[in-house]
Amino acid sequence: MTAVRPSETTTPTSETPAGGPGDLDAPEAELGTARGAGSDWDAGSDLASLAASPAVRRWLERDGNKVGGNKVGGNKEGGAAHEGELRLLARFCASLDTTPDELVAQCLRATKSGDTAISTAGRRRTDEAISAFAAAEGAEGREAIVLGNTLRGFLIHNGIFMQGSAAID
Repeated sequence: MTAVRPSETTTPTSETPAGGPGDLDAPEAELGTARGAGSDWDAGSDLASLAASPAVRRWLERDGNKVGGNKVGGNKEGGAAHEGELRLLARFCASLDTTPDELVAQCLRATKSGDTAISTAGRRRTDEAISAFAAAEGAEGREAIVLGNTLRGFLIHNGIFMQGSAAID
């Protein structure tokens, strides 16, 4: 398995055509499918089913707003931004053939005492997978950093410490 690094949300620029690597609002047809073990989640299905995942809900509720109602993002201002983030997460999970919950679980391990701890190896693999995903999406420079940081933010809000490159311009 290739490691993956989460990234921040990007918006299309004059250098990035709509639907390009920085376009988090790419059509759902481009999402592919994710069939993690024991999962019935499908990245090609509606984003509301993705948002129902406990790990995804935790991430989307980071701004203190509950996710619910008819909007994926739960609030008028954040709905569109959250939809772009959901599409990015769906594409990333599809590229790894996993679900968001399994992605978080891959970064954890059981200790000898039976507690749960962050897996350094799992976190490293995930970070590498994020970098590889950004490259596969055609993102370069700051765009790749932002994309990676959006995905890392998903893991961070689920208790997995991740750190990417600084996006300094």
